[in-house]
Amino acid sequence: MASARTGAPPAQVTRHRFADRDTASACAHLCAAYGARVEAVPGAGAVTVRHTRIDCGAYRLDELRLDGELTVEPDPDGPVLIVQLHRGALTLSPGCDLGPGRPFVAVAAAPQRLAARSAVLEVTALAVPLLREAAQVPDGLQPLHVRFTAPGPVDARAARLWRGSCEYARRVLGSAAAAGIPPLLVAETGRLLAATALAVFSNNLTGGPLPADGLDATPDALRRAVVFIEENAHAQIGLGHIAAAAHVTPRALQYAFRRHAGTTPLAYLRRVRLERAHEDLLAADTGGGATVTTVAARWGFGHTGRFAAAYREVYGVPPSVTLHS
Repeated sequence: MASARTGAPPAQVTRHRFADRDTASACAHLCAAYGARVEAVPGAGAVTVRHTRIDCGAYRLDELRLDGELTVEPDPDGPVLIVQLHRGALTLSPGCDLGPGRPFVAVAAAPQRLAARSAVLEVTALAVPLLREAAQVPDGLQPLHVRFTAPGPVDARAARLWRGSCEYARRVLGSAAAAGIPPLLVAETGRLLAATALAVFSNNLTGGPLPADGLDATPDALRRAVVFIEENAHAQIGLGHIAAAAHVTPRALQYAFRRHAGTTPLAYLRRVRLERAHEDLLAADTGGGATVTTVAARWGFGHTGRFAAAYREVYGVPPSVTLHS
């Protein structure tokens, strides 16, 4: 039987704040926060920073209020940083279009000069292992170093996709109640951001299918995957974990589900979690404080409205009716 041990550490949410008008302290904080070499431009005036962070382990959601001129040299093998300017002015040389609302990914291997004037930035930091997991490429075929090859999104639609995914993540994790958010929902939100980043920005991780993938897309692979999903739907599992349990590549597993089940592995996982949420709603004690929102979050559904729509499509009634029946 498949093991429930996925090897993934519990996903927890912690919060951090920093503010300083001292140039040396501000630069030291930015160095530590982003794993980059950061220095003030001599004679350019003071550097001030106000920084808030939602730290989820494998990914971080930051708001950075910045004034001053800096020289920044990112760590090429550190977390991938994706930035959006909300207000103020920001120039990067050499660099790309940094207009408000346009996301860009830090790709430079050489030092860059950054000038900020009352800039309010949204920074998403994604750990390299999280991106590798989301790439759906076998470990032996992945490049040694993860590289994003262009700073801007592939097109306007991709930019909207990134903004929407970030808004969702910050809404889920930024609420006052997020300290008690279920670890499963924290992990699924990270996988969403990583997969979206790989789709939005050109990179060296995503590639085409391999010939062997089609040969490995067998009913036996599907059966092994289904058993693993059924036993581990409560855990922080993704496509890579399911494929490993089925002894095939992630792409082969996708082919197997499409060919033999008419769905995808992650859609099947969501369906199983929806069934488990249904069972919890039936068994819930409303007098003990159970709500649709808490049950949905327990099973990785962060958007209550979408959960309710999916639930009603399958069970014919809103989840609130089941809870109070």
